[in-house]
Amino acid sequence: MSNYLMVIPAVAVVTIGVWTWALHLRQQARIETLEGRVANLLAGLSLLTDTTESGLRDVTAEVARLSGGPLASRPRTRATTARRINGAARRGASIQQIAAAEQISEGEVRLRLSMTTAQEGNHAEVC
Repeated sequence: MSNYLMVIPAVAVVTIGVWTWALHLRQQARIETLEGRVANLLAGLSLLTDTTESGLRDVTAEVARLSGGPLASRPRTRATTARRINGAARRGASIQQIAAAEQISEGEVRLRLSMTTAQEGNHAEVC
């Protein structure tokens, strides 16, 4: 009878351990699904931002053309702008200073910095 008293707690501990491990695996699968959705959302947001920027640039150029005013300067590439924003942030410039220097909104500066941080985090996991 004393052997049964030793077996019951051992079985209970093993059962709880297996159950906990199964819950852990389910949680990991859900986290991976969520990370995939966030990556898709970031890609969609990036596409939307690029499309909006190019559309507004085209509208501005057309308005300038119709008004007879000088054409706007050539737009900067996205990668170059991101590089300058990240460099300025690393040097300690405030978001307001970066936005003024780049002639973009503070929200866009925050968005670009957060996207860079998210991409660096993803690259760090892969490497």
